[in-house]
Amino acid sequence: MLKNVNWQLTRVKIGASLEPKTDPSVAAGSDQSAQGRARDEGKSMRRKDAASIAPSNTPLEEVSQLALRAGEAEDPTTAALRLPKVGPGFIFTYGLAYFGFFLCLFMPALFSLPYKIQLIDPEAKETALGLIVGIGAVVLLPVGPILGVLSDRSKFAWGRRRPFLLLGLGAFAISALVIATAPALPMVLIGYVVAQCGVALVSVALNPALAEHVPPAQRGKLGALSGVMASIAGVCATLVGSLLIGNILVLFLLPVSVLAVGVLLWILVVPDGPAPERFQSAKLTAALRSLLFNPLKHRDFSLVWVGKLFIGVGTAFFSTYQLYFLLDRLGFTVQEAGQQLAVAGGLALLATIGFTVLGGFLSDKLKRRKPFIYVASAMIASGMVVAAFAPDFGVYIVGAVLLSAGSGAFNSVDLALASEVLPDPAAGGKWMSIYQVSGTVATAIGPVIAPLLLAVGGTSGNYTVLFIVGGAFALGAAITASRVRGVR
Repeated sequence: MLKNVNWQLTRVKIGASLEPKTDPSVAAGSDQSAQGRARDEGKSMRRKDAASIAPSNTPLEEVSQLALRAGEAEDPTTAALRLPKVGPGFIFTYGLAYFGFFLCLFMPALFSLPYKIQLIDPEAKETALGLIVGIGAVVLLPVGPILGVLSDRSKFAWGRRRPFLLLGLGAFAISALVIATAPALPMVLIGYVVAQCGVALVSVALNPALAEHVPPAQRGKLGALSGVMASIAGVCATLVGSLLIGNILVLFLLPVSVLAVGVLLWILVVPDGPAPERFQSAKLTAALRSLLFNPLKHRDFSLVWVGKLFIGVGTAFFSTYQLYFLLDRLGFTVQEAGQQLAVAGGLALLATIGFTVLGGFLSDKLKRRKPFIYVASAMIASGMVVAAFAPDFGVYIVGAVLLSAGSGAFNSVDLALASEVLPDPAAGGKWMSIYQVSGTVATAIGPVIAPLLLAVGGTSGNYTVLFIVGGAFALGAAITASRVRGVR
């Protein structure tokens, strides 16, 4: 690999040495724009030459270090093109790990946590749920990016991501035990905060994989796969949850068991190693300060971040309170509501998978990401408006399917879009953690705003206002996407 890099650098230097010599007196009066064109042509030559090198198994970090030692700063786009295509083993492991991760997220979010809170405090369940979810999200805000920086700098020979993955699994297990056995809301809050630490730890291990191991031509498909796993996990969370209300310990521990299998496979299949020298040698204080980046300098990344925030706030209104919607608006019992959510989720799953897979394939084929954001935000908004005025479960299903299809369209390009606007792809842990903070902020904002919207009109369950406002938030993602310049 070093030979290939040196050959390219030598080729560039030879090309520069063959340029015709100019008399000093003539050069003094030459047009500076000609010099600019020469520099542009040199850059173009280097990019074309680098792109023509056949992919190898040399890690991205090693390629970058070879280029830096040779005196050339490698273009991130060129480095990404060197990544070899991932095979079936990686794809299966990627999907299973994300399924377990999303199951640990969605089982509490959609069913087990609201159910537990209703058992403890049925009279003030909406406010209690919003308070616990909001506090957990606030705790996660600084934790995620800090862990991302530490992950990027990790010196373990065993891998810079793997230790965080195992710690996250442990945090999820502790959280499940605490919440399942909690006799009062304060203990539930402690367990949920521990769960959010697990979310941050697992995220910094899984999310950088797309930028670090997957070439651009496959990112749409792999990003779509994670979206499909999210959809399947959502359906399983409500269906399995409704069947396990008689055994609350199993209800909370089952998702952790699934994640454990995914983590084991990830450790065995996905390559990992210590952080590159340039990350290890950097001061930790300087690395932490770098989390406070200038949004104007990294404009595209900031716009994509805000777009995910808008989608997150809108869908959080729906997902967090849909169980209570079925209980209060449509009059179902807890078990009936869980089973009905599973029915709606099964239909929604078909729409989600269809739009996720189709979106991932088309976005890679067309080399377009933004149009899928436009479609997603419009469908999510439409679904929430339909659900807002649903007089019965049949109309509610129509809204849920529309929203889920929109979520599938968004998931098909979400991670792929983010990975293509990262300011520094080699620091994927930090930047992807910052990106995921947008979802955390949405989770923090949603429960704070939701009780206020539910109380509009003097009632405690104005779901019409809640869902309409959520749809308006979702439309904001289309506006931010339209402003992104670096991705089509």
